[in-house]
Amino acid sequence: MRTILTTVGISLLAPKKHGNTQPNDDKLASYLRHTDPVVASAETNSLSRILAEGDRIIFLHSQTDDGKLCAQALSRHYDNFREYRAELQEIPDLTYTESRFKVKGLRSFVSTMIELVQKHKGTDSSDEVLINATGGFKAEMAYANLIGLLFNVPVFYIHEAFKDIIMMPSTPIGWDYSLLANYEEFFEWINDDYRKTAEVNRRLGHLPEEVRFLLEEEEQLTFLSPTGEVFFEAFRARQSSYSSIPIWLSGTARKTYEEAAANTKLIFERTLRKLRDPQLRNSGSAQVRNCDCLVYPRGNRPERLFWFGGEEGNPRVCELALHERYEELIAQGVNKSAYQDFQLWKDPLIP
Repeated sequence: MRTILTTVGISLLAPKKHGNTQPNDDKLASYLRHTDPVVASAETNSLSRILAEGDRIIFLHSQTDDGKLCAQALSRHYDNFREYRAELQEIPDLTYTESRFKVKGLRSFVSTMIELVQKHKGTDSSDEVLINATGGFKAEMAYANLIGLLFNVPVFYIHEAFKDIIMMPSTPIGWDYSLLANYEEFFEWINDDYRKTAEVNRRLGHLPEEVRFLLEEEEQLTFLSPTGEVFFEAFRARQSSYSSIPIWLSGTARKTYEEAAANTKLIFERTLRKLRDPQLRNSGSAQVRNCDCLVYPRGNRPERLFWFGGEEGNPRVCELALHERYEELIAQGVNKSAYQDFQLWKDPLIP
C-alpha cells in the first residue's frame, strides 16, 4: 500500500472561494464536491496528480483552528471515495505563535513526519511512502525535502510558476554521519530535553565547532534545531538498519568486554554497534604501526577497537582498549594471525 503524507495549509479557506465568509464544515464539503480539484485547494491540486487506487492519505495539520478545519474537510472528502483511505495527524505546537512555532513546532513537525515515514515504509517492498508537501507553512516544505533525501522518500509539490507537479526523487544524499557517531552521547543528551544554554556551553567546550551548526538557542535554552533533529534521527535509523550485521570478538576481546566496568562496557557497546556501519568503519578507521589490524575510531576518543574484515566481510575484533592499554597494544603489535576463538558478540539491545 502507498501512504501519502500530505501537509495541510489553509488555501481551502481563501476568501475568494467562499464569498468572503468563513465557511463551516457543510460549506467546505459542498465546495469540495462541486469544485475542480485543481482549483479547490493546494492539497487537492497536488493529490489529483499523485493519487492511485488503494492509497492511504494522512493529512498533517497545524495545531490551529483553521488548519484542523481544512484537514477535517479534506479527510472527509477523500473518505467518500472508496478508492482511498484518509487519516488525520495534528502536529503539536505548530501554531501561529512565532516563538512556539520556532522552538517546538518545527521540531514537532520533523519528529512526527519521521515517525510516520518509519511506521509506514515498513520492510515489505509493496509498502511505499510519498510526501506531498504542497500545503502548509513554507518551512514545512524545506524540512520535508530534507527528510525525503535522508530517508529515501520521494517528495512532491506544485511549482508556483509552472503550476505543475514537481518530484524530488528518493535518492539519499551522501551525508557523512561521523560527527553524529563520534559525539552520539551528546546528541542523545540534548535530544532528550530542552537544555539550559549555560549547561550546553560547558559541554560544547570539549566538542568541535561543527556541532553548533545543528543546535538552536531561544529564551536561554539550547536544543537540536529541526535540521539537527532530522540528521540525528536519520543517523539512528541508519544504525538500526545495520543491527543484523554480526560482530565477532576474539577470545581476548571477549574477556576484556566481559570484565569491564559497567560504564566502560557501555562505551564498548556503542562503538561495536557503529562498527557495523560500513561507511563509519571505513571513514573512521586508521592503520597504525606494528599492526595489520585497523583501529576504530580515529581521533580523540577514549576507546579503540582493533579489527579486520573476515572472509564474509563482517568485522572481527581482536582487541578492545582504552587509552592506557591502546599505546601498549600498538607497541607490542596487534596482528590478526595471533587471534583465534572468534565468537559472535551478543548485543544487549537485540533480543
